[in-house]
Order: sequence, then structure tokens, then C-alpha cells
Amino acid sequence: MRRSGWLSLVFGAFVGTLVIVLLATTVTAPSNAARTDCVRLVTSSSTEKGDLIAELAERYNNTGRTFDGGRCAKVEAFKKTSGAALDLIADGWNDIDENQPEPQVWLPSSSLWLDLLRQRGKGDLVEDGQKISLATSPMVIAMPEPMAKELGWPAKGIGWRDVLEVNRKGGWGGVDPKNAQWGNFTLGKDNPRRSTSGLAATISTYFAATGGDYGKLDAADAVQFVRGIEASVAYYSDDSVAFLKTLYEEDQKKPTPYISAMAMQEQMVYLYNHGAPTGDPKQLRADPAPLNRPLVAVHPSEGTVLIDHPFLTTAKASPEQRVAAKDFAEFLREPAQQDRFRDLGFRDAEGRGNEKLAQGVHAAGAEPRPIALPSGRQIQKMLDGWEYTQRRGRILLVLDLSGSMNEPFDKNRKDKPYSERRIDLLKPAIKKQLEYLHPEDEVGLWTFSDGYEEKMPIGKVKNVRGPMLGMIDNLTPKGDTALYQTVMAANDKMRREFDPSLINAVVFLTDGQNTEAGTREQVLQNVDAERLDNSVRIFTMAYGAQADSRVLDEIALKSKARGYQAVDPQGIDKMFVNVFSNF
Repeated sequence: MRRSGWLSLVFGAFVGTLVIVLLATTVTAPSNAARTDCVRLVTSSSTEKGDLIAELAERYNNTGRTFDGGRCAKVEAFKKTSGAALDLIADGWNDIDENQPEPQVWLPSSSLWLDLLRQRGKGDLVEDGQKISLATSPMVIAMPEPMAKELGWPAKGIGWRDVLEVNRKGGWGGVDPKNAQWGNFTLGKDNPRRSTSGLAATISTYFAATGGDYGKLDAADAVQFVRGIEASVAYYSDDSVAFLKTLYEEDQKKPTPYISAMAMQEQMVYLYNHGAPTGDPKQLRADPAPLNRPLVAVHPSEGTVLIDHPFLTTAKASPEQRVAAKDFAEFLREPAQQDRFRDLGFRDAEGRGNEKLAQGVHAAGAEPRPIALPSGRQIQKMLDGWEYTQRRGRILLVLDLSGSMNEPFDKNRKDKPYSERRIDLLKPAIKKQLEYLHPEDEVGLWTFSDGYEEKMPIGKVKNVRGPMLGMIDNLTPKGDTALYQTVMAANDKMRREFDPSLINAVVFLTDGQNTEAGTREQVLQNVDAERLDNSVRIFTMAYGAQADSRVLDEIALKSKARGYQAVDPQGIDKMFVNVFSNF
């Protein structure tokens, strides 16, 4: 054999052996998920990117990645609206109802929440240092395409003043008589105390109202401007992700747009148009089913908030967790993970989009004009002012007083509060929420068991709150559960007395299932918002494990509202806060 041939064989054998060794190393290297010695790192992300962060956390855990001389981390990903997480962090994190552990990494949608935490005097709960932005997304006015075109899009820019002008003309019919069936300009908006989209929209409207001079937040014309925008709100969702799911379903079956616009992140418009309205990456489709009315991402002509999606480490993180958090942040900023953010409609950390995003949100050639952000003190002043500019609610509170409300919250437990009577746990939660209602809201009280009874006619909170608090103390359960009859009667009453200037709603709480006349089908037909011009939103509360949560959710969905539940005594207050944040 010639020497060159012998060398070739030896070299080939060496390369083959090396490849086998490398492959064996790749296959047998343990992932962080399989190791028991990794640092535990809990993250809490805003809901619109919660599923993405969970996906990337799983990717991180499966890499076998190490840092700091061979140490590893195992990331656990949870999601919660930014405002709700802010409250929990500020109050010491007690999230028993959803069993979310306290995070060491907080991933809100915007650094604005950190500013509000500092405004509360609790900025030291988040570690100091340079803020890392994972991605950005501007707040947009997302409109069904036919409506955007009626306002001159895409040739003409659209802003908050155009929203006001539609209703000043008497609604869409005043813009063009052929669109009279669209009614007034109705805006979907999140509660700014709970959601980044709602907070960014509030800041954006104040910016438009003051011409960018945050020193004029109290000026009469600015307050009137913001009040005019808020008057068009259909109701205040606590999370636009849930609202978008309903909007997406409505697009498939209703000829008239369900709503005129929704204030949200541009990224959610992209996901909506690509078949993933809840933000779940698994639903994303490269070639989605065509929508009857795709959403257009309108960048407000007056300017908008660029939402920066920061990576924040909490002060309670141990030294080991801080090093792990730094490594996870570096991982999320690597090209492969950043590409995944781009896949889901985010811009990069500097606010740059791409052609795919522009086409996906129907905004080719249009770029947002980021506005200067207010200080934490100014943001708090806007939120305080919003309490008086927001659209007021007209609420009928309907409470189950059947005999089961005398039973322990959980019959199988002897420890408090589980062993306490359901009615006794409920009363303080109701009284606390009545105290939080704005004096100019309207509220009334019904109770039901075998039948229903009006305890307090609907009136201004400032006039009826005192007597109603006394009534709550004296509620005495007995009888069965006329759930279906009561839902229909409450809905009929609110429709007869419908006030188009207010958010008309029923808040319905029960701990059981229907035992009296009526059927599920009758109830769903009665509350169906699709066939009623004066539809009433019914927010349902499933109280305890025995409540018929499936039917309650169906009732809420059919009326274009939301269902909530408390499966633990510690979750009762939270359930009421979530429900009443819609008003």
C-alpha cells in the first residue's frame, strides 16, 4: 500500500472516531431539565408573551447550558398581567389562588410598571442596574380593515381626534349613511391599572390631549378630550388577550364588526391576523385562514408609546439566582431566540420592524412616532385622573343565597378559612368591593334562591352604598338555586333600562348549579349579544368547587363578557377585583 493511501485510511479512521465521540457527547450531555443540582429560577411574564417565554425557557433548560464554572439553571415560566404582578411584588407576593411562586425574574410588558413601583416608594424591590429590553412593540389602535378605510386609511393617518370625531358626528352613520348599522365608535380598552396596553393607551390619549405637555394634565380641555375617548369604551377588560379571542371568534360568524377598535400592542395584531389571537405560538400559521375583517395596526398620528419589554431581576433573588438570571437574559438576547420574538410579531430592542411584520399588520410604509414618556409621578396622576374620566358603569350585582351558602367552603377540610361558611367569607369581599366603586357608578342588588328578589334598586353608588352595606351584613341563605330564571330576569331588566352612555352589566355569583325551571339553551339564547342592539354584558363568578363553572363561562362568553372563579378562599378578593376592573 502506498504511504498516501495508508495516511488516508488513518486520517479517515481518526475523523470517524472523532465524529462518533462528538455525537456521543451531544447525545449523552444532560439537559438542565434532567439535572437536580441546577439553580431554580422562577419568571413571571406579561400574558401576551407568556407562552413564548415558556417555550424559550424549555429551550434553555434543554440546552445543557452552563455558566460560572459549570453551574446551571432550571427556569420555571409563569404569566400574569403586568399590573397584577406589580401589585403582588409590592405587597410581598401572595398568589395562592393561582399557585404561582414568587419570581426572581419579572418580565412585564413595559418599564412603566417599574416607574409606578418606584412611585409607590418600593423601587428597591427590583435590582438596580442597566435595563435589558428583550423586544419592543408600539401601542396601536387596531381597527377592522373596513372601518379603517372609512376613516381614510391607508392614505390618511388616523389618530385619537378621529375617534372623537366619529361620535361627534353621531356615529358611523354620520361619517357615511351606508354604515349606520355599525352604530357608534366603540373602543376596546384594557384597564390601565392592570394592563400595559391600557396604560399605554391612557398615556397616548393624554399626550394627544395636551399636545405633549404633561404639565397640562389637569387642563379643562385635556380632561374633556380624554373623557370623550373614554366615553367610547365598550368595557374595560383586565387583559386584551381574552378580549381578542372573542373578537376572533366573532369575525367568523357576524357580518357587522363586533367593535370599532382595540387599543393593543402591534405584536398582538400580527398574531391575531395569523391565527393566534391568544398569543400562543402553537396557534401561529404561516398561511392562516382568511379573516372577514383583518385588523389594521393604526399608529396614532399624534404619537404612541413604544413598549419595551424589559428583563428585571427582583431584589429577593439570591446571588446564585442573579447570576442565573443574567445567563438567561443573555440566552434570550441571542440571535436564535431573538428570531423567535420576530416570528411572533415583535420589533427588535431598538424598535425596528421588518417587511414581514409590516405586511402582517397591514401597515406597510407606516412607522410609529414614539412619544416622550411621562415620569412615574405623572403616570400616577393620569391614573388618578382616569378614575374620573373613565366611562361609568351601571351594574346589577346578583348574589346566590341558596342553602348551600351556609355550608363550609370546603367540606373536606377542618382548618380555617376552608371550614368557614361560604356566606361568611363572601360578605367582607363584597363590602370591600363596594367601597372601591366610584361614587358616580350605579349599582343595585338582587339575591336569589328558589326565586329572585330585588334588595336594592339601582342607584348612584354615593347614594346606595351605605344602605347596601347594611343589607350585605344581614343576608341569610336558604332554599334552592334558580340560576337560569334569575340570569334571564336580570338580563331582561337591564335591557329594558339600558343606558347607552354607561357600561351596562350584570355581575352574577353562584356557588352551585341550577335546580329550578329553565334550560341552558334558553339562557344562552336570552343573553346572546349578537342579536341584541342593547345587549348587556354578564360577568359570572363561580364561587367554590361546586359551582357550575362551565355554564357560567358559556353565559359570560355569549354576552361578550368574561367568567371568573375562586377555587380557594384566598382567591375571593382577587375574583372581585378582576370582575370590577371591567368598570
